[in-house]
Amino acid sequence: MRRVAALVVLWAWLTPCFAATIVHENAVRRQEIAIAKKLRCTVCQAESLAVSQAGIAQDMRKLIRQKLRAGETPAQIRSYFVKRYGDYILLKPPFDPLGAILWIWPFALAAAFGGVAIAVMRRRARAPMPPSAPELGPEDQARVEALTRQE
Repeated sequence: MRRVAALVVLWAWLTPCFAATIVHENAVRRQEIAIAKKLRCTVCQAESLAVSQAGIAQDMRKLIRQKLRAGETPAQIRSYFVKRYGDYILLKPPFDPLGAILWIWPFALAAAFGGVAIAVMRRRARAPMPPSAPELGPEDQARVEALTRQE
């Protein structure tokens, strides 16, 4: 009877510990997935770490989990990955003025060339036509006919 009572007491004492561990692990897993959804897989194209099945993505998720267990915040973990891989690792990178210029300049360049082309075409349309060749007189006409007969 004492053994049964001891087992019941032991079970009643350990159950909350296991439950707390499970709850904590679920919270860590949810945080891991939330962070992984915001990070890009380095070998996949436009896939987040959360859905990628690549080996490196699995390793990165394990690293996220280890850092969460060590007590790091999601912001610290994201900054670690940004320091290591650059802004490319973020699925939604922050606004960068240089990046905006790189996206905009081809369109601006095309608009500038289009404007120059339109200005040149308008200038040519307004320019006077060159004079046409003068009419041949009777002497010149006779000379042209004589030369064409010789050939």
